[in-house]
Amino acid sequence: MNSLKKEISMFVGNSPFRICVGTDSDSKDGKTIYATAIVIHRIGNGATYFYRKITERGIQDMFTRLFREAELSVETAQMLRMVLDTVPVIHLDMGYDGESGKVLNSIVGYVVGMGFECVIKPDSFAAYKIAHRHTKW
Repeated sequence: MNSLKKEISMFVGNSPFRICVGTDSDSKDGKTIYATAIVIHRIGNGATYFYRKITERGIQDMFTRLFREAELSVETAQMLRMVLDTVPVIHLDMGYDGESGKVLNSIVGYVVGMGFECVIKPDSFAAYKIAHRHTKW
C-alpha cells in the first residue's frame, strides 16, 4: 500500500488531480476474471493507471457480476480514501440501455450509500475502457 501511495504522490506532485476507480469482468468456462483500474488524472496534464486482476470460480449471471464489480470498486475506493485522504469517483460499467439498466438504480444506490459519487456509461471510462482491456482471457 505504501508503494502505491508513493507512486501516486510522485506522479501527481503538486498538480491538482482526481482519482477514478472502475471494475469490469468477463466469464468463461465457469470462471470470472475481474479487473479493477485505479486511474490517476493530473488535471490538464495527463493520466496513468494501476490495475488488479482476480479470478473467481463459479458461473455467475450478469447481475451477480455487476454487483461484484461495484463491490470491488467500492473496496478499492475505501482503501484509497483511507490511504490518500481523497475520495475517488467510482465508474460503473453499466447504463440505462440494455440488461444492466434493470439493476442500475440498486447498484448506484449501493455506491452512493457507501459515500462515493459514481459515473455510468458513457462517461465511466475507468470501467468500460481501461479495466475492460485487462479482462480478456
